Amino acid sequence: MNDAVLNAVQVSPSEKISFRCTGCSACCRHVRQSVVLESLDVFRITKYLRDRDSNIKSTDDFLEKHAEIALLDECGFFVFMLKVQDADDACVFLKENRCMIHSVKPRACRIYPFIASPTENGRFEYLVSKEQTHHFKGPNVSVSRWMNQYFLPDEREALHTDFRTVPHIARLLRQIPEERRKQALSLFWWYRYSSFDLDGSFLEQYPINLERLQQELSSLAFRK
Repeated sequence: MNDAVLNAVQVSPSEKISFRCTGCSACCRHVRQSVVLESLDVFRITKYLRDRDSNIKSTDDFLEKHAEIALLDECGFFVFMLKVQDADDACVFLKENRCMIHSVKPRACRIYPFIASPTENGRFEYLVSKEQTHHFKGPNVSVSRWMNQYFLPDEREALHTDFRTVPHIARLLRQIPEERRKQALSLFWWYRYSSFDLDGSFLEQYPINLERLQQELSSLAFRK
């Protein structure tokens, strides 16, 4: 577990905290296995890079070059994390103390120093990460205003979609026999990260992908 989570404390939307971004890039360093790439992040960044990097034409191209797998559960459920570089494990997109994908950077980076988690009632709970103590000086920042500015509506919707479906997907993966596990994880990768028309709407495609994933995993789990 990374320091951002270990040093996080819960805050309410009505709270204000003292915070200032100094442009030091400290939050972009020592981030090995720390920056989660959600499906929407992968979609956005790939779309951005395909016009700037001739080697990236698909989400799989992006993932192969810039991401690595992190296993979350022995059933095989995994996520992708941004790769790091250099001795200080800096984000692979940090160049000369600047983010090279700033306009499409992952949600985890955009809402920093906050962390957002969906709840059963359709809302979110927020935590503030205080591992970089020198950031917590300066003017007061309203949690609700920060989230309204940086936590985008499509990210909220995608997170709620994951919140509704991830437990069922994980249960199905646990029920799939070992001899079908490789096929199941290929489907998991395909529908969560690969099967997208980059010129279409992510939010229109993602729920359909997850529904198909659940159907196919169910078939693998209960096939005679």
